[in-house]
Amino acid sequence: MTAIELIKLVENQYTANLPFVIYKKSNTNNIGVLLQNDDTLHTVTNFDEQGFIFAPFDSSRTTVLIPGEPIYVADFDFGHMSLKASIKETASEFEKNEHIALVSAAIRYIKQTELQKVVVSRKQNIETPDLEPLTLFKKLGAAYKNAFVYLWHHPKVGTWLGATPETLVSVNGRSFETMALAGTQPYIDDTREVEWGTKEQDEQQLVTDEIVSKLQPFNLVKFKVHERENHRAGNLLHLRTRITGSFSTTNTSIKDIVAALHPTPAVCGFPRDLAKEFIKEQESYDREFYTGYLGELNILKDQSKRRNPRNVENLVYKTLTKSTQLYVNLRCMQFKNTTAEIYIGGGITKDSDAVNEWEETVNKAQTIASIL
Repeated sequence: MTAIELIKLVENQYTANLPFVIYKKSNTNNIGVLLQNDDTLHTVTNFDEQGFIFAPFDSSRTTVLIPGEPIYVADFDFGHMSLKASIKETASEFEKNEHIALVSAAIRYIKQTELQKVVVSRKQNIETPDLEPLTLFKKLGAAYKNAFVYLWHHPKVGTWLGATPETLVSVNGRSFETMALAGTQPYIDDTREVEWGTKEQDEQQLVTDEIVSKLQPFNLVKFKVHERENHRAGNLLHLRTRITGSFSTTNTSIKDIVAALHPTPAVCGFPRDLAKEFIKEQESYDREFYTGYLGELNILKDQSKRRNPRNVENLVYKTLTKSTQLYVNLRCMQFKNTTAEIYIGGGITKDSDAVNEWEETVNKAQTIASIL
């Protein structure tokens, strides 16, 4: 199937108001698509299912599944997209003051309790009368080549798009990889030496330590915390630490790993329960699927090593391994008619500055708003 034929299928699916997802993984122009032929709301129970999952921030709510094996097309032409737009002028003074007040309340709460970090967020509406979701998906794919970019639609849930830099967990067989991601600053160019303040470095280390502590009960093999590194996501830079290892499928399941990691301290805070309680009581809106997770679940991948093509018998055998790749739903928006609802947030610690945190959300919002 050609890329043009696949895009036409997705267009027809959206016109018919039927569930689908189209996505590209980081650092590739290959796209995957799953289409559902009715509007049944499939859900995930034990993570033995196969397909593409879409999970909310609140883990007590339903995780939605578009079942099946994806259709893949290589080397899709996303074109070129520059990042020049700004939405600073679209945020009202009321929205600014409201978010600064929320951050200030979080700082006070951290200083008065055992809470060390909490991620607070806001939602901003932008009118998009001349854009369709599939057009936005192509623009996101062009602008954010090193992000996981997706367009997800279900008539009983909604239409979501995003370009996320953060992996929740990647599992191939028994091997897994996750990451600690924190700290944000604008990307300038590759020649500039990047400097991080104490607040950002401490926050990133706290996130790393919390994830490691959540994984320790699983007695993981070849467990490794890699060196901290800079990670670019469009016009933003983050601090990232990769964490890898393997687990016993007899004692541990993907469901166990996901439950241990979600929501991560990068999108919620820690201690987790205390942070969730603050978010529930203080944020003025429902996050829904923002800071949830999404991606492929138990998709069969050919892990065979390259064999001698002259040996026909060897070509018969393939090593198929179940692969799961889940991403945190950051830098995303919900598309409603002619309005894009953009979700943005930031990690708050005792050393945070409320006005600076507001400016950080403005910078993050441009990751999505720059394509509108």
